[in-house]
Amino acid sequence: MSAALVSVIMPCYNDGRYIKEAIDSLRRQTYSNFELIVVDDGSDDSETVSILSTLNDGKTTVLHTNHLRPAGARNYGIERARGKYILPLDSDDTIEPTYLEKAVNVLETQPDIGVVYCQADLFGEKSGRWELPDYSRRAMLLDNIVFVTSMFYRSDWETVGGFKTNMDAGMEDYDFWLSILELGREIYQIPEVLFHYRIKPVSRTTSFQESCPQVQQIYRRIFENHKDFYKNNYDEVIPIMRDALIEQIFLRKKLETELKMVQGVKNIPILGKFIKWIIEHN
Repeated sequence: MSAALVSVIMPCYNDGRYIKEAIDSLRRQTYSNFELIVVDDGSDDSETVSILSTLNDGKTTVLHTNHLRPAGARNYGIERARGKYILPLDSDDTIEPTYLEKAVNVLETQPDIGVVYCQADLFGEKSGRWELPDYSRRAMLLDNIVFVTSMFYRSDWETVGGFKTNMDAGMEDYDFWLSILELGREIYQIPEVLFHYRIKPVSRTTSFQESCPQVQQIYRRIFENHKDFYKNNYDEVIPIMRDALIEQIFLRKKLETELKMVQGVKNIPILGKFIKWIIEHN
């Protein structure tokens, strides 16, 4: 029996300085039956355009789109993919050599699983473990804890209609995972760090997180997209939301108390200068 083909979908927009590192991490995979589809989403950086022009080979296909944004670019690539399984990988991130092999093994041996991901760490502007909670359905009802570089069935992508392009500011992966859960599939987390997420000074994620109205709008849209799912899980969702609200109230009180203490210390000249020095040098 031949190994299942995995299609790795890599949107790229002006990420020429990083993409070779991402592709090298694929070429080191212990699982060899994969194809790479790079979707150039309108890059106009000369370095990126030059690098992409050299990539077409037996295992790599470069497609060109015009600013479809990540969700649209992924959909475009998946539409043209031949694999049984799909793994999105952004052009500035990397994976460990055994990620494909271990993820495929889970999907091939556990038919109730629809999505496989792993633990992760950060590199670039910030480094260290990416402190995401361990996977649980309860946590997913509150917020997204599964990053987009996760493996899933191409057939499930077709069934749910792909990544929703109305999630233009982000969180299209969260919306997509909820759609997979609605199919009755489960999500499995490999208990190893197999994914490396690059932190940039400025990115779509950082811009999104800095706008409270935008965050509110996107989460409202997620609710509208999955209203029946939340209704069906009403008895779980309400206690989770209540607990999260209480936690935030207590965190805010703690921060306000700490801020008052710091402001009090600043009134002491020597300590105030010391705190100012620490702030300026960190």
